[in-house]
Amino acid sequence: MEFRLLGPVEVWNGGRQARLGGAKPRALLTALLLEAGRVVAVERLIEAVWGSYFPATARAVVQTYVASLRRSLEEVGVTGVIVSHRAGYVAQVPVEAIDLRVFERLVAEGRRDVVEARHAEGRDRLRAALGLWRGAALGGIGDSFLRAEAARLEELRLTVVEERVAADLALGEEERLLDELAALVAAYPARERLRRDLMVALYRADRQADALAVYREGRRVLVEELGVEPGVELRQAHEAILRSDPALPGPPRGRGPRQLPPPPPDFVGRQDEVASLRTALTRPDAMPICVVSGAGGMGKSALALRVAHEVAGDFPDGQLYVDLRGTSDAPAGPEEVLGRVLRELDPGTARPPATLEERAGRYRTLMAGRRKLVVLEDAATEAQVRPLLPGGSGCAVLITSRYRLVGLAGAVFAELGVLPHDTAMELFIRIAGPERVAAERGAADGIVGLCGGLPLAVRIAGARLASRRRWPLARLLGRLDDEKRRLDELTVGDQQVRAGMSLSYALLPSAARTALRRLGLLGLPSFPAWVAASALDTDLDEAERVLEHLVDVSLVDVEGVDPAGQLRYRMHDLIRLFAKERAVVEDGAAERNAVVARVLGGWIWLVERVDEAAPPYLISVPASYRLACPVDERVAAQVVAAPRVWFRVEQEALIAGVELAAGAGLDELAVELTTALSCTVFGGHQYVFDDPFASWRRTHEAALSAVRRMENAHGEATLLAGLGQLHYERDMFAESRAYLSQALSMFRAAKDVRGEGATLASLGAACREQGYLPEALHFLDRARELLTGLGDASALGHVRRLAGTVRLETGEYPAAWDDLRDALALFTAAGSRRGRGLTLRSMSLYHRARGEWTAAEELARRALGIFQAADDRMMEAYCVRALAKALLRQGRFEEAGPPLRESLTVLRTLHDSFGVACTLRTLGELHLAEGRFLRAGERLEESLLIWERLGAALFRARTLRDLAEVHESLGDAAAAARARTAAVETFRSHGSREYGEMTL
Repeated sequence: MEFRLLGPVEVWNGGRQARLGGAKPRALLTALLLEAGRVVAVERLIEAVWGSYFPATARAVVQTYVASLRRSLEEVGVTGVIVSHRAGYVAQVPVEAIDLRVFERLVAEGRRDVVEARHAEGRDRLRAALGLWRGAALGGIGDSFLRAEAARLEELRLTVVEERVAADLALGEEERLLDELAALVAAYPARERLRRDLMVALYRADRQADALAVYREGRRVLVEELGVEPGVELRQAHEAILRSDPALPGPPRGRGPRQLPPPPPDFVGRQDEVASLRTALTRPDAMPICVVSGAGGMGKSALALRVAHEVAGDFPDGQLYVDLRGTSDAPAGPEEVLGRVLRELDPGTARPPATLEERAGRYRTLMAGRRKLVVLEDAATEAQVRPLLPGGSGCAVLITSRYRLVGLAGAVFAELGVLPHDTAMELFIRIAGPERVAAERGAADGIVGLCGGLPLAVRIAGARLASRRRWPLARLLGRLDDEKRRLDELTVGDQQVRAGMSLSYALLPSAARTALRRLGLLGLPSFPAWVAASALDTDLDEAERVLEHLVDVSLVDVEGVDPAGQLRYRMHDLIRLFAKERAVVEDGAAERNAVVARVLGGWIWLVERVDEAAPPYLISVPASYRLACPVDERVAAQVVAAPRVWFRVEQEALIAGVELAAGAGLDELAVELTTALSCTVFGGHQYVFDDPFASWRRTHEAALSAVRRMENAHGEATLLAGLGQLHYERDMFAESRAYLSQALSMFRAAKDVRGEGATLASLGAACREQGYLPEALHFLDRARELLTGLGDASALGHVRRLAGTVRLETGEYPAAWDDLRDALALFTAAGSRRGRGLTLRSMSLYHRARGEWTAAEELARRALGIFQAADDRMMEAYCVRALAKALLRQGRFEEAGPPLRESLTVLRTLHDSFGVACTLRTLGELHLAEGRFLRAGERLEESLLIWERLGAALFRARTLRDLAEVHESLGDAAAAARARTAAVETFRSHGSREYGEMTL
């Protein structure tokens, strides 16, 4: 099996050639073979086949080409070559089956032989490599973007020809080379090395005049066509011939600078970056400039050295390595660097030129026509780098920097992020040892996780364990788990995570250092620019400018634009810990607390803006003081336009903010933000968060611990009321009433009328769900009395609606309607669409209870529309159930069934046990009406189990009443009587309207 790329693209197997089709499928196969063993994305294949202008059906056509190529290969007995992958395709081909890879191996071996003065062996290997060529590389691929790769390969072939000629000269075979060299110089008149070798061969053949004529012709070509003088090698050969020097300059192979430090022995990962940099550095048609940027400890130097050693063979004239000391107190100036480099490149020069411009000009002259790799380590600015760039093609520059250096025109950028966990673990295993990691895999995972994917941190952690063979991994994990000492633990020998960060921090301007400290202090998982503006107490535009500087120096990362339309930033955990350390050292407690207060005040202000645009239906209990810090109106507009999206995006940050305030002893601030979120996020915008109950509990418990430490009784009452509401939402009604009762006593003691009224309303709601109807009315009527004089239409609407639903349960229809009608008016006046939707649904239940099916249906549909527009899935499901019941009562079974089943799925997803039980009961009623008695019984029994778990006796009784009908329909009169008797007794003891209905 042979895959031939060094000429027309062909595939052979046992003397049979595969039919590969036209130029486009050949280009696709070529792209896969050039990356054999690596996944090639479909987008890259499309680019290889069509370039920038591709048809809309390109993906489908790629699949067609792949299928066609597989069939063609199978026809000659080649299978399993093109393998599908979720990200694209991969060519599974042995390396030795691809002529290009054999060529590269032979060239590398030949070059090694030449460097080690084994010229005959090197010459033979280079000849064998060139013998693999059958014409222009990658022939038959048309105008594919892979033509650039074909050009690179042609340049590589000519370079190898030059190296083979040089080996022949070293062996004294100049006469045999004369004709070949003359033909090569005629074909490539600007290639100075071939011309130099022809001059040397002519001189050694006693043809000095011809050798000088070759030089004159070459100088004429270079000056007239390229505008440059001959390079140093050609000039030295000319001068030696003029002097009749018997020791003419020989082949330079192996004598150029070889300054690269050794490659890192434990390098892992970064395959995409390695491939990208290799491709960019070996472009033949330009002078490639590649910049590897990233934070300190991200592995920039390791990657650069790995790539530099991999491509060193493409730069036979040597590799320069310069440490620019960009993060030190004394960065290397370009004059200093050029002075050292010129002495290396031109040792015959007694003294480098005086000025920077003269040194740069001399440097470019010496580099012209050569193939050298220049590695610039730790660059600080573009100005430091520009004088060190060679002037023409042939050379390449690889730069590492903590700065992005975006001002370098035409550069290829590789910005390093953290290692994925699996790759970081591979590095850790290599250093700490596979046996120890296997014995404590869980601890190893924890250590690598706490290193945050930072290669330096992983390397230090592994080295500490490698030097402490008796330490269990769990011991180091325990030390790292303490944030206060984590940076202290990440130190080994002369390597320190903190030291690297200190270098970057010291070079920052004052505003950027302040921003880094304050953002580290906040400890947010991610943040938008307005948070930085509040932390800095500046405007949004200035904050964005400072953040972009921190991004440029790789201390802050851009996470991307969030669904709310805001650009978000993120800080690595170890950088955050360093920044927090600096905040504690450099900023006083009052200043740190002021930062926290401004940021949390910004959140509170934004929540208030959301409430203004869409008032919540719950009764808020304000903290004892109000703090709201205005945020840029552009941010407010984005938040108000999509509050649910914004709350979801900010979930972890909001929780972290409450926990930060609580930990700092800012108890009032913690209570205020928690209260604002309780009313808006967990009430008016339910289920915005992935796990609303967990989020609610975390904020309340953090704030509660703070208020108890500070002996803040009013704050404690507010939070206890919030926890009561949390347990109500979780259908834990007994626990809810316990928390609410504690809060009620504390509000009364504090003479807080609003807090007392809100808590009474919540107690009324909890009693209603458990069927304690007289108690519910007692609490709600008292709440109404307390809240009437406060001028809060939404709060009164909430109480009146709840009271109306309770009176509907007791059969007090006129009073129930009065409550519901007034509630609707109050919510309308307050602008609360959610309150209106809830009230319309309750009115639908009122009409259904009175047998007014058409009105019940119409009101249920109106409520449903409100919640659909608000994207409130839970209340949408509740309204669907109300509508389905109205349809069921009208005998429209087919309309009622599908939406009911869909609602059941939604409510189960939302973990709403109460709603699930209600919907199961409604489905049971539907099956009962349809005559599907066994199925009805199953649904009702499921509902009954949930009611019993919730302690909701009244709803259990209603389900028993329906079960009685099922038993009766199935002929089980005794079971029906038992169920009916139990239901009647519950209705009687709870004073519900069903008692009168069933005993008439």
